[in-house]
Amino acid sequence: MNRTFLILGAVLLALGVAAYVVSSYTSLIGGRTHSIIPLGGIGLAVLGALIAVGGVMMGKAGAKTGGQFKCAKCSAVFGSQTALDQHTKDKHGK
Repeated sequence: MNRTFLILGAVLLALGVAAYVVSSYTSLIGGRTHSIIPLGGIGLAVLGALIAVGGVMMGKAGAKTGGQFKCAKCSAVFGSQTALDQHTKDKHGK
């Protein structure tokens, strides 16, 4: 989970919802507003939600990165199980 994207997404979501509410339901900004302003608020809220979801999901897909396979006898680290098996066979005779 990427905390920066999560926080950025939450902030954009809140700003988008606030922009929509202020421009649609209140007369705080001078009465009638152009229809693009509430739609922009909705768009900002959707963008914030997508960024937040991306921040939560980030890092889950490729949990196993290279260099995760370690030889039990000599502590050498390899990027794949095949490489570790070949090392064990060549160097340790198994």
